[in-house]
Amino acid sequence: FQRPEGFASLINTRGIIRSQGDRPRTDVGWAERRQFRRKAVIWAAKLETDHGVFDCITLDLSLGGARLRCSRTITLLEPATLVLDKFGRFPSEVVWTTPTEIGLQFTESPEQVASRFGDILPLGA
Repeated sequence: FQRPEGFASLINTRGIIRSQGDRPRTDVGWAERRQFRRKAVIWAAKLETDHGVFDCITLDLSLGGARLRCSRTITLLEPATLVLDKFGRFPSEVVWTTPTEIGLQFTESPEQVASRFGDILPLGA
């Protein structure tokens, strides 16, 4: 068995293969732009778009957006609504995609998002 080039970078410190979404960014000119701390979660969700409703898994959340694993590719900049049964509906826009994951930016204010999540999400950067 020969490992593909770059394989080692997909393995975290516990020896678990990470998703492509976890791969460190090396693009020239790429900079961390997140304004809010993220919280890792694994929550069932639905994503409503103009093309239908899709089951997804929420991988992390912040007051500004979410990272989801979806079985369907969503178009970049497509309007979408993240639906979390326990917390409600979050109007969003797709801001990045990979073959298996998408990044959403909530279109509501961080204060509106915080009011629905309560103490579950970390505040600040």
